[in-house]
Amino acid sequence: MPTKTVRELETIVAQFGAAASRKMGQWLQARDPEAFIGVEQAVHALGRQVADAITTLVLQHVLDDPGWVAACMAAATATGRFRANCRRETTVTFLGGNTHRVRTPYMVAVKRHGRKKPAPGLFPCLAALGIFERCSPALCSEVCRQDTESCSFRDALATLARRGIKLEYKRTLSLVRRFGEHAVAQRNAWAKLAQSAGHQHGPLAGRSVLVCVDGGRLREREAKPGRRTKRGHHRYHAPWREPRQLVISVLDDAGRPDPRFAPIYDGTLGDADELFLLLWAYLQALGGRKAQRIIFVADGAEWIWRRTWLLRIALGMPRKRFIDIVDWPHALGMLSTIAKHCTGWSERTQQRWVKRLHEPLYNGDVDTVVAEIEKLARGRRAKKVQAHLDYFRRNAERMQYRSFRARRLPIGSGAVESAIRRVINLRLKSPGKFWLHHSAEAVLHLRSYLKAGHWDQLAVRTLRGIVPWNDVSNEFLPNLRKAA
Repeated sequence: MPTKTVRELETIVAQFGAAASRKMGQWLQARDPEAFIGVEQAVHALGRQVADAITTLVLQHVLDDPGWVAACMAAATATGRFRANCRRETTVTFLGGNTHRVRTPYMVAVKRHGRKKPAPGLFPCLAALGIFERCSPALCSEVCRQDTESCSFRDALATLARRGIKLEYKRTLSLVRRFGEHAVAQRNAWAKLAQSAGHQHGPLAGRSVLVCVDGGRLREREAKPGRRTKRGHHRYHAPWREPRQLVISVLDDAGRPDPRFAPIYDGTLGDADELFLLLWAYLQALGGRKAQRIIFVADGAEWIWRRTWLLRIALGMPRKRFIDIVDWPHALGMLSTIAKHCTGWSERTQQRWVKRLHEPLYNGDVDTVVAEIEKLARGRRAKKVQAHLDYFRRNAERMQYRSFRARRLPIGSGAVESAIRRVINLRLKSPGKFWLHHSAEAVLHLRSYLKAGHWDQLAVRTLRGIVPWNDVSNEFLPNLRKAA
């Protein structure tokens, strides 16, 4: 270690010791919970200051490495978008919430013909280290994670402030928005490449794979043409939209989720075709072609089952290794819905009718179930009851529940139902929330990875991909296999 760096480190530690010594007499007087809370907070604030000062020292040492700096500038120049300019001082905010100044090379954007507004420049060395929006990579990851986790943006700011991270509202909003947009753009670019790539190996090869998809609900904000309100606000309406969620998990020999593998969660605000293209990309890249079998479990929505056979053909899987199953609780719920159309029945009679059909339905005797439903299709309720008959007729092969359980296959889509609740309902569907399309898409993607346990990999990949000369197409997929 250079002598200068050692001396600066010793100075930082000495300053911390002196500051602690000056306050130690006051701290030693703590005799109640309120006072001791203050002691803890003061000590941690000092610790954050020391940690950020040491991190700044390390950062400046890295920025003074001539060989590495030259490599970063050469990579930026090779993109054809930037040219060398000078060294500048700039500020960086670190994980402890403290801001320090560093000196580093700066490159200006090459002028493009026809561009009216000059493009922003680049600090290539800071970009190479993942320093984004003048925030350190750890701080950027923590701020974006907290916003994704919290019920609202303001709740995230309040939580961060209690931990000593106090960023301006607009700066934090810009950081989270740009981070999410980059993450979604990288996901979409990767998906297009993965659909055409011939991946044959991956963590899903030779495994039993459970795939579930479903749709949730949120309100999307759409601007109305015309004049603004008296207070100067834009007029808008907020129709309901259906975000679509996918879940991919690995099963053990008993048909339960294998704890050695973390699931894949992801979603999109696009249509059903976009969801299945995304699902195809994941299965293609993770070795789904070589899976022992793929068990596709979902409710009876037609938009799902009209596309599963196309997914199977795209993966090149034989029919016997691709198993379709209609979710058992949804099938029972459909019987309850039909029984409620019999308004002349008491609630107890309705329950007894549904219970009587449990066993035939579980045994896969759909003909018996359909015959019993047809008996109810009379009088005023005929049209309503008749509308549900097609649900059982078209899904008869997907309702062989006793046979499925004998083969140790799951018959419920609880995995995606849980994902819908944790990813969409608790963050995107809250009362009074109206989302712009790109914001909802970003939060859906980020929260999916967060709840599946892949946040750290997502953060590193996104920050690496923001660098103009980095290609992260081979780094997109998270590591499914957990560390032993």
